[in-house]
Amino acid sequence: MKKAFKILLIIISVCIFVYAVKLYFYKQNTCVKLKIENKNLSYSVKYKNLKKSVDFTLDNGGNYYIAYNSKIQFIGKDGKSYNVIENPNFNITSIDYKDDKLYYSSKDKIYCYNIKNKNNSEFASGIPNYGDYNKSIVKVDGDDLFVSIGAATNSGIVGEDNNWKINEPYAHDITPKDITLKGVNFLNGKTGAFQSYGTKSIKGQVVPAHFPGNASIAVYNLNTKKGSTFAWGIRNVTAMDFNSDNKLICVVGGMENRGSRPIMGDNDYIYEIEKGFWYGWPDYSGGDPIISPKFKGKNDLGFLLENHPNMNPPSPVYQYNKVSSLGSAVVDKLGNIGEKNCIFFYDKIDNLLYSFKYPKVAKKEIVFNKTSVIKSMKLYNKSLLILDSSNGYLYSIDKGKLNSIKNLKEYNNIYIYLIIFIVLIIILILRVRRD
Repeated sequence: MKKAFKILLIIISVCIFVYAVKLYFYKQNTCVKLKIENKNLSYSVKYKNLKKSVDFTLDNGGNYYIAYNSKIQFIGKDGKSYNVIENPNFNITSIDYKDDKLYYSSKDKIYCYNIKNKNNSEFASGIPNYGDYNKSIVKVDGDDLFVSIGAATNSGIVGEDNNWKINEPYAHDITPKDITLKGVNFLNGKTGAFQSYGTKSIKGQVVPAHFPGNASIAVYNLNTKKGSTFAWGIRNVTAMDFNSDNKLICVVGGMENRGSRPIMGDNDYIYEIEKGFWYGWPDYSGGDPIISPKFKGKNDLGFLLENHPNMNPPSPVYQYNKVSSLGSAVVDKLGNIGEKNCIFFYDKIDNLLYSFKYPKVAKKEIVFNKTSVIKSMKLYNKSLLILDSSNGYLYSIDKGKLNSIKNLKEYNNIYIYLIIFIVLIIILILRVRRD
């Protein structure tokens, strides 16, 4: 009877141990599970513990630089990690690398950090990042640095939806090119377009250009630091990249149903941005005039500008089915993951990754965990790198490998330990029975 009790106790102990090990291992790996819709792709976790990161970049040696709101962290190929920059007054939103220098945006400035001599200097200033869309994106191309500058308002009018006006009472959208207003006013006739809250506009009023201006993309020469407006009338750029033909591809957020000039029926878009063009904001979106039947608001919609820079603003290469949904994106210019020059873009509402190449239909590639918040994507060394700020993971998406190879190895190690443990238990049971 005692032998039977000992054997039963050993069996129960084994079951509890096995369950505890598997439960622990499951909890350690739940956040790395992605649903890969494209069976030709696989994933693994490259780095962990990156929670609240906002962007990343790599140098020519394959070392990583992870940007947070107030610091930039270095992660070497050997695993060595330390902060290269840390400033509690920063609000870093984007980072890129060129020739041993890091370029990053913070509030109304662009900074340059020299990796070799550790000198951090101001590269450009006066970026009007005080309104609704105040997170500039920086992107290096050759000897040029492209900087996105969002609109201060939803559709050109400072209204009750703009809480920032409490701290910035005289702020409004700044135009990078001269414009003439129709004199349309809102809020009981008290506030006009491109005016501060409570300031009227008049018909024929000319608003002079100012560089840099809102709703635009600026470009700076890396050597001379001289800047100019590359394109304008672009409401809110959430991602920038270049294709193999060196054309600028941008994800642009459409106007929302809010504020004194609410817009219904708009969408998010992907554009191929050309130098010198006006893309329509605030009187056009997606190439369509705001007076078209597509846009329906609670007020009668009309134009804000008297004369438009061009009568037919360029149309997007892709129109999404929602608004305020698209976030990060990257162009596969070499076709390492998908088709050459296909665009991978992220839907932050449904937590999905799509690929798109004109004129084909967008294809679902990855379903992320519901807790994921994807902040940035880059292509490097034939891998699609995806930064999950919420879970603190940098995923690597690759072609032709088994999913989560790292995790499979860990599973194999766990089962080896379990087998050894069970064999020892069996030997112990046999000894108990023999005694």
